[in-house]
Amino acid sequence: MAFDDSTGLGEAQGNAVYRSKDSVSGYDIIANNIKLNNKNNAFLATQKPILFIKQERDTIYVAADTLYSAKISDLKKSRTVPFIRDTLKLDTIKQRMDKPDSAHDRFFEAYYHVKIYSDSLQAVGDSLFYSMEDSTFRLLKNPVAWSQENQITGDTIYLYLENKKPQRLKVFENALAVSKEAPEYFNQVRGNNMYAFFKEGKINFMRTKGSPAENIYYARDDNKKFVGVNKNASDLIEISFDDGKPQRVRFINNLEGTMYPLQQVNHKELRVRKFKWLEELRPKSKFDILAF
Repeated sequence: MAFDDSTGLGEAQGNAVYRSKDSVSGYDIIANNIKLNNKNNAFLATQKPILFIKQERDTIYVAADTLYSAKISDLKKSRTVPFIRDTLKLDTIKQRMDKPDSAHDRFFEAYYHVKIYSDSLQAVGDSLFYSMEDSTFRLLKNPVAWSQENQITGDTIYLYLENKKPQRLKVFENALAVSKEAPEYFNQVRGNNMYAFFKEGKINFMRTKGSPAENIYYARDDNKKFVGVNKNASDLIEISFDDGKPQRVRFINNLEGTMYPLQQVNHKELRVRKFKWLEELRPKSKFDILAF
């Protein structure tokens, strides 16, 4: 470790640990190289850095090639940071923006090869921006998110947290949600934009808008046996979930579709446009992050 009090600059090499002083914000950084600027409270972590966003249960782990963090109030002096929290506790978020404090006046940038792991949700992407002011992850360029059996992809994904747990998720352009029902059976929803809402860490409701939005859904009877497969399209598709699994599908405006007996379709070819199944990219445990 080396520090210069006159400049406020410092550097730590080899199994370095940076721990936040504020117990409310609750984050740690480990890396093989951490460069510090104590005058503006910023740091740059490289060589296998990992960010720990701590909570009582279900710590969030973030790994990338490079992690950078500083005060979001300083960042706003040089560029615009859009306000994207439009529904959750606006008074609380507005207060954080007007009167930033040490607990929430911080942002993190991660790039490249970003990986996120928590018990309730996992994700990968090219780069990431996370603000403690609005408690939102912005995943950019080829992002993929997983929650239980559900895989979600799109051009950009916003993941909103509440009490450091998933609260809702928004996908911009080329939104695709896939869940695997059997070796060749995939429930699929595709549209321009997608909104998913969580309850107790699990997806509870999903709304997909498209022109049109597409859906492939394997229907089951009360005994959980497959009875057929639906292929449909409409302007808006809403899906209700139970224990993280799709249970009810609602189509709104300009519905077109057919239900097929399982024996009459080629399940390997029954796919929406730009279908992809990326299970091999999914962090399976926190050890996939720690071994980054």
